[in-house]
Formats: sequence, structure tokens, C-alpha cells
Amino acid sequence: MMKRFRLIRQLSLAVIAFAMAEGVAHAGPDDSGYVVIDEDTGFPNVCDAPCYSIGKSFEFWLHDNLDNPEVSTFADNHTYVYRLEHLGGDSTIFVPGLIGFTLDVDDTKVTAAGHITGSTGIAPSATQILTGRVQWDFLTAPIADGETSALLYIHSPLLPGLTTDNIVGTHGQLSLDASGTCKGPFVAPPNDVCSLQVDKSACVVQPPDVPGDTCQGKVKSFCFEYTGLGCAASSNLQNPKKVRCIGGAAGEDPVSIIVVGKKKKRWGWKRGWWGKKKRKKTVFASESQVHVGDIICADAANAGKHTVGSQVYVKISNGTGGHHDILEIDKFHTSCSQPFDPGNQFGSLLMTSITTTVGTNTIPDPEVDGSECISEIDVVPGPHCEGKVTSLSLRYTGSDCASTMHSQNATKVGCWDAAVPTANPVRVIVGDSASSSSNWILDQSPVAGGEIVVVIPAGSQLKAVTGFWIKDAVTGALIQDGFFHTSCSQQLNLGDQIGSLQVFGMTTTNGGTVALGSDVEYTYTVTNPNPDQAVNVSVDDDLLGNIASGETIPANSSVDFTTNALIEIETTNIATVTGNAGPAGTTVCMEGTNSATITVAEPPDEPTVCTKKIASVLFRYSGPDRYGVTVEFIAKSFKNDPVVYGPVDLIGGVTVLSSAAENGYTIDGTAHGETDLGSKLTVRINGCDEILHTSCSAPFATDAPAPLNNPKGAPSSLWFVLDFAQKQ
Repeated sequence: MMKRFRLIRQLSLAVIAFAMAEGVAHAGPDDSGYVVIDEDTGFPNVCDAPCYSIGKSFEFWLHDNLDNPEVSTFADNHTYVYRLEHLGGDSTIFVPGLIGFTLDVDDTKVTAAGHITGSTGIAPSATQILTGRVQWDFLTAPIADGETSALLYIHSPLLPGLTTDNIVGTHGQLSLDASGTCKGPFVAPPNDVCSLQVDKSACVVQPPDVPGDTCQGKVKSFCFEYTGLGCAASSNLQNPKKVRCIGGAAGEDPVSIIVVGKKKKRWGWKRGWWGKKKRKKTVFASESQVHVGDIICADAANAGKHTVGSQVYVKISNGTGGHHDILEIDKFHTSCSQPFDPGNQFGSLLMTSITTTVGTNTIPDPEVDGSECISEIDVVPGPHCEGKVTSLSLRYTGSDCASTMHSQNATKVGCWDAAVPTANPVRVIVGDSASSSSNWILDQSPVAGGEIVVVIPAGSQLKAVTGFWIKDAVTGALIQDGFFHTSCSQQLNLGDQIGSLQVFGMTTTNGGTVALGSDVEYTYTVTNPNPDQAVNVSVDDDLLGNIASGETIPANSSVDFTTNALIEIETTNIATVTGNAGPAGTTVCMEGTNSATITVAEPPDEPTVCTKKIASVLFRYSGPDRYGVTVEFIAKSFKNDPVVYGPVDLIGGVTVLSSAAENGYTIDGTAHGETDLGSKLTVRINGCDEILHTSCSAPFATDAPAPLNNPKGAPSSLWFVLDFAQKQ
């Protein structure tokens, strides 16, 4: 754990305490809320539950709030205001009226209660401060369907608690009562008001730079030559799952090129801390009229950033730059955790120079842009074992052999239980074959349930078969042994289970490093905004436990505490800070809370690429808008039976042509008695033809432009493939 001191200025999270201390008077209430209370029993032959529903609004006003509608005569008393609205009930015979309302509260801390004179609505016939509650009666004039009460109030020195702290009750005619919860007087005010604040962040620890790769540090800018050679020209060492090229520029000249960063989720101030997140895209370069051989430079500074982040997207479109004229999309990794060097080719892009934060003529940035904190765990779709395995992480689960689950040939895996499996600490032995006389490459003890062991081969890679033995950590008695295939000629994926060992992570020569979870660094910035030092400061995490205790923080200062945790699923942690302040260090401060969330990215939808002739296809039009046209689809296999749409309006990027007669596709060979469309599909718009290739000798993929017949495989500018089926 680390901590570092720094002076900061920060907004208080304890808004109420701050307002009390500074005498701030807000326009409007200092807290508010609304809830509906439903009667839930019903009355036979009169009404079904709910016989009535009551909408209850709540407002809290500090004593010195200039807008306080009912100021107490006591300087330390605040005002709680409630209004009841009868929302009706489930009956056509009789809807009971409301004859009473109670709020559970410490009556010794209530100095006055009643209703605000002059407020609209039904006034209570009586208000009583009883033991443990305040009660408003509406016996003289019940609150009927559609009516509201006058504004009801309580004066108390207590501050609001949570919405679940105070119990309320509604009392209806026919003895039909209901209950709920709400905010009310609950929290004792601190002496000599002081507060502590905590700001929490969670950042996924990024993998180290690839050994031997000249790309070190973080990429600040890079330049590339536009070659126009398309996806087939790609040549680089990055993990194939980190790289993607769709379409192909096919020598197009000139073109427009835009380089953008990964969209990141940001909180919007206008939506509040409780609002939805919005996405923000960063643009590192945008050029038009780019010719083959031109050099384009993408710079983080163009987007006001220090670095370009972990990955970028490059979109190449024809000279007009329209969204429906995209020729090629390239995605690649730019964090130096994957090889990224001059000479690398990504589709039509040949890298010519790369500038990072580390280098001969580069001084490392002293300050890291806070936006570079990545709070999302990447999920890499299988297969995960590619090439040769250079390291393997196994989690001990304490399971028996019946829990074995994998995709390998049954003869390639074995597991035997010699004793009842246990979650108690064990000794884990891993060898380079299934034989008990094999060379041991791991011997670790004690290993607890859920603990992860890392297998590093003696040579450069694991052998074809890896054996394991699980023994009692104390007696040495054998509990379980087995073996499985580790050469990648058999599938080995994250989550595979062989007996008590689960494949948690691996590093392979062609697939890089993948794992079920990621190491996350949590940072807790604790701020003491008080004029005196804070003592006995404790920071607790609801999931990770105590982070710090017994700490001292100088006045108007902050301290950072950090801890790491392995996270596998979407997780929200709540941090709480407590402590004392004041001249004598005995004043209990209002605690501060904050949370941080780690999300898990959904695996990207990989495009489906044909392996056989195309039998049916669903198209979306992507050309310029055209109105009232006739579109004919003429398949080579049944050229005398075209599929005709029209007259129809074609809106670029919007119009999808489909027909029930074609089984929901644009054209379906099986609907015409054929197994496929043939090698070519002619699309005729008002007599003008475009011929698409449909034999699969040129790639035909979903989420990509349809391939032309001539030049073969070049992307169509008019038709985009949404879905297709192959010859059965």
C-alpha cells in the first residue's frame, strides 16, 4: 500500500455538513424525494389491492436556508416537509380516503410538528407528537381520491438519514393501512461540524511492454503512408484478436482518412452523478484529398491528450468523405503492450514513424492524463490457445474430476480422484508429461481454494502434454492427478476445467496474454477540508475490507491510498472514510463515501465470413439517396426468376430490402428451388447494373460491403451485407 500527501481544493461530498458550516443558503430545498405507498391487502367485495395509493413528497430545509417555508424558533432545528397525494385505487365501488399519516422518529428530538398555515390541500384535524412517532389525523375531512394534504412539517435538530431509515404509515377508511419508508430526522448532527471526503478511482492495470519490442512507454503520435493496398497487405506482429481490417481501399486515389481513439464513457455534469453515461470520441487526425504515397500523422495533442490510448480506428473513405462511402476500416493496438513499430502494415497503412513517452530524445511525461485510466476489462473471444503456450495460469478450485469441462479430444485429457477433494490448502505439482516421473515445472504449497498458480516451462514453451498432482499440504497424501493437452493442436480456452484446476490465463506465441480477469488498482483520495488535522482516519471498502486505519491528515490536505485486486466481473466498490478532527481531535467528522465501477466489455461481434457458396443474403443500401426506383436482384442460378422491389425509396445507410417470400432475406435461392445464388448476383436499379460476387472465392462477410465481381472482391459502394446463409 502507498500513500502520498498533496494539497488540493475539492468540492465537499458532505453537502449538508458544508452548508451548515459555511451558512450557505441554497435556492430550494437541501434535499428532496418522492415515493408511492400502495395499500396491499384489499377489502372483499369492495376493492382489490391496492385499494388506494398515496404519493408522498419530501423536502428537507436547513435552518438558515433563506427559502425555508417554516423556520423553527430554535437555531439548530431544521424543517422536514411532507405532502400526501391520493392517487386513487382499484375499485369501481368505493375508494377509501386517507384518515391518518404517521412518521416513526425519535420524539425526544422533535420540537414541533403540524401543517404550514396557508398551504393548499386538506389540513389535518389534529397533529400529535407521540412516543416514537408523529401522527397527523384527517378524521374531520379525509383525503379523498385526487386530493392532496396541506404541507405537513416537523422541526428537529436531526439530519436526514437514508430513504430506508424512517418508517411511515398511511391509515385509510375501512381500517385499510399501508406502510413504507422515507427520509426523516435520523442522524445526530456532528459537534463543531467537520467532514471528510473520499474520491475513489479504479483503473485496470495494463500489461507491460512486449519484451524485445522497440515500442516502449506510451504512444504520443505516429505517422503512416497511405499505400492503397487494402487488407491483404497487412503485415505486423500484433495479436490477431487486437487487429482488424474490413473492406479494402483497392488503390482508391484520392481518399479521406480519419484517425479516432476508442470511445470512452464519461459522466455528464448536466445529468448529475446519478445520470447515464455518455460517450466521447477523440480525433487524432482528419485529412482529405490523400493520395497514394502521402504521409499522414496522428497526434494525441490534436485531441488535447498526452497519448493516443490503447487502440485507434482508421477509416478510409472515397474523396467525398460520405459515411456510406467508407472503403476500409483498420483497428490496431497502440499502447505498446502489442508490437507497434515503423514498418508494420495495417491494411493500407504503412507505419513510418512512432513517437512515445520513452525514447532517446523523449523525456517521460511527468504527469499522466487522468483520462487514460481504463475502467473496462477487455474480453478476448476464443480460441485462446494460438501457437505455443509460454505460460499458463491455473486456479485451484477444490473440485472433483466430475467437474471437468473442456473441448479437447477425450483421449487427450485424464483425471482421477484418489481422495475426496478439499478446499483446504493443498500442494500443487505440475509436470511436463502425464508420467509421475516427469520433470516438475511447478511445486507450490500451500495453495488455498481460489488461489492462482502460474506455470512457467523450463524451456521456451510447454510440451504437448502437461500433468498435475494435487496432494494434501500437510500429509502429502495424493488427492487428485491428471493431464491435459497444452500444444494448442487441441483447444485450450479460458475457463476450461480439468478436475480441480481451472484455466485462468495463458500467454501464447501467437495469441499474446489473455485471462479471465484483470488486476485493478484502486486509488482512494481522502481529503481533510477542515482547519484542524484529522486523526484516526480509517478508509474501508465494502468489498476489499480495511484499506487504511489510524492515519493522520493535515488540515486542508489529502492523502492517496492504493490497493490492488483481481476483478473478473462488473464490480462496484463503495469506499467510506471516517475520522476525528477539531483542536483536541475529539470531534467526530461526518463520514464521506464514494464508489468506483469496473465494467467488462462484451466480446466484439466477429464478422461471419463465407466458407461455401451464398444461398441467401440480406442487404442494406449504402449509396446516394434515390426515390421511386425499381430494384431487381438477378441470381445466376435462376436468372429468369428475378426478385423485384419497387417502386421503392433507397435511403443510404437506412433502407433494408427484404421480403417474406424470400424468407426474410433480400434474395433467397431456396425460395426459388436452388441451393445457392450461383457465382454472380446482378443488382439492377432502373436498368443500371452492378454485379456482385457470390461464389465465396472472394470474401463475403457480414457487417461489410458486398464484394464486386469486377474487380473481384472490391467493396460495393451500394450494398452492405447484414446477414447471409450458405449452401447446405
